Amino acid sequence: MFMNVAYLNNSTSTVVDNTKPLIVTSCGNYRVKNRSEVVTHRPNGRKDYQLLYIASGKGHFFIHGEEKTVSAGNIIIYLPDQPQEYVYYRADQTDVYWVHFTGNEVEEILKYYNINLKNNILYIGTSPDYQWLFGQMIQELQLCRPRYDELISLQLRNIFVLISRAIMSAKKFSSTSEKEVAFAMHYFRKNYNTEISIEE
Repeated sequence: MFMNVAYLNNSTSTVVDNTKPLIVTSCGNYRVKNRSEVVTHRPNGRKDYQLLYIASGKGHFFIHGEEKTVSAGNIIIYLPDQPQEYVYYRADQTDVYWVHFTGNEVEEILKYYNINLKNNILYIGTSPDYQWLFGQMIQELQLCRPRYDELISLQLRNIFVLISRAIMSAKKFSSTSEKEVAFAMHYFRKNYNTEISIEE
């Protein structure tokens, strides 16, 4: 299994900090390839918030005693003290990003961005922008450069903005067309200095 994880101040202990509106405490990426399964079981949950993004493959989440298979393009949100139980199987080739966060205005911030706290699972699409932003948060947490804690909270807000856009535009566009446009834009940004044919 590929793992790329990072923690605020390089501390793996759970952080509950109410001194600021929004604080990212850890972020990571798992790609399940060689282990038969990866199991998370926290009967009492955690003291912070957690958001998971399924970039590809799928995960199996047990919410209120019911198993839900969650496919690519969905986020799962756990509130403080909410029981957590989920499994990733090798056969599903799961690629998942996650972030833990805390703060004194988290609930208000999530509501502002139209993120319904009563609905644990939400489809937001498979834009590469999500993966890039998660990757940036992981990198900042690993490098610990000056004011990195401020930057990663802004990057998480950026993810919230994209989630809010996805929610608001869900009725206007089909998920297929949005996905194609997002991947095309990402491809052009990455390959601006190479010759691109119409077929490509």
